[in-house]
Amino acid sequence: MNSEHSQTALVPYVPVVTAPPPPTPFDPGNWGEVVGIKTIANTRIPSQGPDTWRPLPHETFVTMIEQAFDRHGFIISEPTHYRAPSRTNDKIKDQSEFGRFLSMYGIAHPGLPAVNGITWEACFLNSYDMSTSARGGLGRRVLICSNGMFSADLGFRRKHTVGIDRDREGQFNTVFDLVDKSVSALLPQAESELHRINVWQNTGCDDLDARWVILEAAKKGVIGAAATMRVLEHWENPEHTEFKDRNVWSLENAFTSNDRGQSLMTQSDRFGRLNAVLDDRFGIADSVISGEVVAADF
Repeated sequence: MNSEHSQTALVPYVPVVTAPPPPTPFDPGNWGEVVGIKTIANTRIPSQGPDTWRPLPHETFVTMIEQAFDRHGFIISEPTHYRAPSRTNDKIKDQSEFGRFLSMYGIAHPGLPAVNGITWEACFLNSYDMSTSARGGLGRRVLICSNGMFSADLGFRRKHTVGIDRDREGQFNTVFDLVDKSVSALLPQAESELHRINVWQNTGCDDLDARWVILEAAKKGVIGAAATMRVLEHWENPEHTEFKDRNVWSLENAFTSNDRGQSLMTQSDRFGRLNAVLDDRFGIADSVISGEVVAADF
């Protein structure tokens, strides 16, 4: 006797990804202003500089970034854009009032690691005054206190030299390729950053360690001398119970708590130096796997 068996096809599980929250905009009154993309587009781009210099229009940069996110399956929040005054540069004869830019996005993707209490962000810097390369990388934000950190170690940077627009056609194909590679590398970079956080959470830190790190961070320019007591206060009396554990994660959050409202334009470099100080004190660099760095400083 023949029997027929019907089988229901198995449908692969696809995680539901919701739109991420936008990065919390802090008052940048002492270093810049929050603006929209139209204001960025209307910001004058200087042109009277060295023959080897090629400023990258930030509006063009933003378009490249958002297209790369779409190609690689990311959902992004509404961006938070900042612009800051130009730093004086005698090599540029027609500097505009504003010449430094930062664009931040909340990001979501089925492949991003889910971490309780942390959201992922991506941040991109650019300048018209030669103060910084076009660069970008991974960021994270602790929800309980809105502390955020943008890592200089995870991403790419490209100087505004002739190679990005040799014939002044405005195509910037080299930057396009770097942005695409950088966005495609965000998933493994997030895994690496999660590993770093786990190591910090499981590495003890006493008051002597904390004081050493705070003073060394001041020497390295992570914070100003006047901020040492504020960071120490955040360490000794955390704002939230999540940071009462005496470990390196709580100490790092004492620094990010102090950094609220400080210049985001310099944060990636400063906190890159903080990571080096923490690695030196606790000997944890070898246990943290760095994400791929897409670099092109030539």
